[in-house]
Amino acid sequence: MASASKPAPACALTAQIPAERDALGRLHVDRNLRVLGVDTVYATGDVAYAATDDEGNHAMMSCQHAMNLGRSAGHNVAADLLGTEPIPYSQPKYVTCLDLGAWGAVYTEGWEREVKMSGARAKELKTRINTEWIYPPSAERAEAFAAADPLRIFVA
Repeated sequence: MASASKPAPACALTAQIPAERDALGRLHVDRNLRVLGVDTVYATGDVAYAATDDEGNHAMMSCQHAMNLGRSAGHNVAADLLGTEPIPYSQPKYVTCLDLGAWGAVYTEGWEREVKMSGARAKELKTRINTEWIYPPSAERAEAFAAADPLRIFVA
């Protein structure tokens, strides 16, 4: 059990990284997703405590953020190895889409979670998210590279 001053890591592998963590055990990272204080390590997805914008919001442990975090981290690790400029992670738009079974779903926008759609229409969106949007691209090269673009907007 972790103490209040030192949370357990979000992933056992990250226990080896001597860095600051949030209350969920995620590693604090800069805008390029480099772990603060450990210049050779990048973090992404559920193990990264990453700012999404300049308003103080941080990535949630969700596929919405994980996909864009992964694209950004992958690009920035390669940029670091090649000596080129990184692209800072930014994802200011936040949405949720909660499936409520046979009734439908609820779709919200913003960190205040303003309801924008509900019922059958939101259920159609949730089905599309779960069956199309969150899956890897086909093995076709152009599609794979397009999906890996760190500037690609997943949530519009």
